[in-house]
Amino acid sequence: MVKPELLTQRDEIASWLDCVRSSDRFKVEPVALDQSDAWMHKHGTIRHVSGRFFGIIGLTWTEGLTQHWQPFIDQREVGTLGFITRRRGKEVDLLVQAKTEPGNVGIVQLAPTCQATASNRERVHGGDSPPYSEYFPGSMGNIISDSLQSEQGTRFFGKLNRNILILDDHVEVKYDQHCWIPFKLFGQLLTEDFLVNTDARSVLCTTDWNRLGGQPPFQGEDDFSRGLNTSFSIPVQKDVIDGVHTTLAELRMRAPVVGICPLNTMPGWRLDTGSPITVTDGRLSIRHIQVHAQTREVNDWDQPIFHNNFEQTIDLDYGRTNGIFRFAFRPCWEPGLRAIAELAPTRIGITALPGDTLPDKVQISVRQSDEGGRFFRDVAEYRIIDIGEARPADGIIWLTLAEVTKLLPQGIFNNEARSVLSLLLSLA
Repeated sequence: MVKPELLTQRDEIASWLDCVRSSDRFKVEPVALDQSDAWMHKHGTIRHVSGRFFGIIGLTWTEGLTQHWQPFIDQREVGTLGFITRRRGKEVDLLVQAKTEPGNVGIVQLAPTCQATASNRERVHGGDSPPYSEYFPGSMGNIISDSLQSEQGTRFFGKLNRNILILDDHVEVKYDQHCWIPFKLFGQLLTEDFLVNTDARSVLCTTDWNRLGGQPPFQGEDDFSRGLNTSFSIPVQKDVIDGVHTTLAELRMRAPVVGICPLNTMPGWRLDTGSPITVTDGRLSIRHIQVHAQTREVNDWDQPIFHNNFEQTIDLDYGRTNGIFRFAFRPCWEPGLRAIAELAPTRIGITALPGDTLPDKVQISVRQSDEGGRFFRDVAEYRIIDIGEARPADGIIWLTLAEVTKLLPQGIFNNEARSVLSLLLSLA
């Protein structure tokens, strides 16, 4: 593969991704868990024979008078999601990976420089180390941001990732699956369907937005950009920040207790290790797949993967108070969150019917397949919606963009909230 080390046009990026897809010779096929030499069901859990990577466990909890059961991904190793950046005159470039994941719509999506679990960094799989992973354990280069952030608390149990962005002007492009892309161009790609993966969105969202584009964000002349600039620049209200922490603390105190249970004892769920659909209730499933990907550290592997038979719509509303944009977040308990409760977008639900939201009220939207390494083509539409006036409402916390960006590095926005907020960076 021959490509320039710096891509500055969308058609160059599209050609690069096409080349990676072509060279990858990607294949994914269903396979029964019983046919796997690497994974097994034992004592009510699905585990890798090494005891590493991740597992599938059952969780149970009671809300009101209703008891719930569901399989969850048990991966309590802290992963590394890292971008290397460099300065080029007044520009800031991101070292981007064209990464193949079995659950991606489109197979290859734009990812951080490095995505690595502890198991992969330690080469438990017997393959190569993840590219550029040596830059992040000790954080070579100048650290711009470094925070622990959650994965989806509705399907991961206790999972955290280190989201880190470093500045190093002397890093060379050593792999065909990596290239420099100016942040200004990359930001525009955040609104293109199935192109930028979940992890890239999270890392960029939780860093210092003033450092990404080489200038303060939201310098556009349109009304939306000017409104974002004002909301981003307004002084942070300490009582609002304190109120967020108090609300979440109170929610954590009254949250349901979550317990681990065997997969084969969950009412309403079928376990069949002789089928490619290993665990299912007809709506959510754990499937088993065999994967070939020529560009990965190991070319062939098999694994369990989460699968939904529905698509979601994830909405973040914004409105105005005295002309200032404020965004509506919902304090939310989720059974898999290590922090127990975090801030979620305004609404998460099954994909809306056509006409459910007036088209002129949807300011930005994108369709994305989330977490392609663990979820199989899990499609969600993320939308930022103008609702006019920011009215007080039960269960809603209104925050200016200055308050949002103050709180983001503290790890209190859930994965869906960070993904939808990343859409604003398209205007930064």
